Amino acid sequence: MIPRRKIPIDPHDISEWINEFYTTSNTDVHNFESAFKQYMGCQYAIATTSGRDALELALDAIHIQSDDEIIIPAYTLGELLPLINATLVPADIEKDTFNINPNDIQRKITNKTKAILATHLFGAPCDIETICQLANEKNIAVIEDCAHAAGASVSGKKAGSFGHAAIFSLEVNKAVSTYGGGILTTNEKKIADVVTTRISNRKHKPVPALRKAFITWMEEMVIRSPLYAPLARILFSDQISKQFENFYRGTHNRVRTDKVAYSNFQARIGMKRLSKLDRRNYQLNRRWNQLASALPKEFIPQNRIRCGNPSFYNFVCLYNKDVKIFRRKFSHMGIDVGINSEVMDDCARLLDKNDCPVANYVHRHAVLFPLYESMTEKEFYRLLAALEKAS
Repeated sequence: MIPRRKIPIDPHDISEWINEFYTTSNTDVHNFESAFKQYMGCQYAIATTSGRDALELALDAIHIQSDDEIIIPAYTLGELLPLINATLVPADIEKDTFNINPNDIQRKITNKTKAILATHLFGAPCDIETICQLANEKNIAVIEDCAHAAGASVSGKKAGSFGHAAIFSLEVNKAVSTYGGGILTTNEKKIADVVTTRISNRKHKPVPALRKAFITWMEEMVIRSPLYAPLARILFSDQISKQFENFYRGTHNRVRTDKVAYSNFQARIGMKRLSKLDRRNYQLNRRWNQLASALPKEFIPQNRIRCGNPSFYNFVCLYNKDVKIFRRKFSHMGIDVGINSEVMDDCARLLDKNDCPVANYVHRHAVLFPLYESMTEKEFYRLLAALEKAS
């Protein structure tokens, strides 16, 4: 079976894992931060425990209080909601880009609005220039969520260099994967100083990252084995998929619980992945376009280029029929696809709001197709053939 995700395993990662037990270097993290801020064209880049840690630090740095309001995309990762100690106001999304809609942001702004979380979903830049203009008029902070968007750009500037701060995830399935970790970028010294102070006393322990890498490699052994096909059919069935999804997310959350300093092991891997980022995005964006052009008429691909140049993070499109029936059909053809909350969450509904109909529609009709670095030519053309057969 072709899995919906497959993590590339670089022999360099394994050698660095072993080297961590012998190296005494303490400059790798600084070097990675310097390289990242140079790539981004921003003043500061600070490595963190995770992308979620970076978000919490950013909110702390702009002094978010519990009675403040923060506007968030109605369609994003639901696990972010408990991290934000403020009143969450979901804004609806654009049906073509899946990104937060500036018009709905404008409708949701009140005198209590303190910040806007602007997500560049699946690597597609949101309309960040309009969002920043709205925010500047009201003296509202903008935090860019670039977890999917490393390397994306708008008007010649990198996504993540527009707002007051930006957060990047370095999780195993991200463009710059360092087996966990995150990056906070900003051009504001006050924000950088607060974040640097908050993390200055964190313990330097490589074990959490080494453990994360080992667990990832063990998972990949299962995914690449003959066991995966029968397991996938069971775990992603209608009866079990939700429970398995919660278990899987919870397991990875426990792995990244410790707030420790970003490790030199991760930084060395990050340097290598960052050097390959533009080439990676070019190759996967080319395949994205090839797959999008092969979709039958009942599928509508995400509009990724309306607001800028995209990076790559997953292939997600809308299917105007029953997604559960489609998944069962593709599973029997040996292809695993993700649907509903396996893609993203309807956060408006999670917050008991009913005023974001587009997010609700996208949540119910989104389909995630396999597309990733380690996908072989044979697997890719098998996917194209399955789509042609399904049309």
